[in-house]
Amino acid sequence: MKCDRRGTELTVEVNSEGETEALAKALAALVEPGVVIGLIGPLGAGKTRLTRALAEALEVDPETISSPTFVLIHEYQGVLPVYHFDTYRLKDANEFEALGASDYWEAGGVCLVEWADRVADRLPRDAWIVRIESTGPTSRRFQLCWPEGSDWSKLLAARLGV
Repeated sequence: MKCDRRGTELTVEVNSEGETEALAKALAALVEPGVVIGLIGPLGAGKTRLTRALAEALEVDPETISSPTFVLIHEYQGVLPVYHFDTYRLKDANEFEALGASDYWEAGGVCLVEWADRVADRLPRDAWIVRIESTGPTSRRFQLCWPEGSDWSKLLAARLGV
């Protein structure tokens, strides 16, 4: 897998849901208000699982977290607000824009956009991109991409011990 955008990238291999949760916790420790994370991967890759674990790491009540497939946008309160988008059922990027998604970029929370490849041209230039590939029943390959000049990959690698 290659980053679509120029910048820093880090590939992380996980072998279990527990390791996916550890990755999400490491990401949660790095996010700041205004961070937009685009999640890309096929059905069942783990986009919603990563989102759930990241939201839980930001102290969102796990009972309130669900897949936004039918609602399209979920808002959760935690240490930071978490805005969870799912673009799978949208016809095109114009529908995403019509939802007012860009209003969330500056709303002081963390935005997680599933199926981000479908709306890539509507994401902020400095969005983080996470590509997820299933490599087995519980194993995954995460390719994380940050804008050029970012040190996030070094910080994340240090947190994960990779």
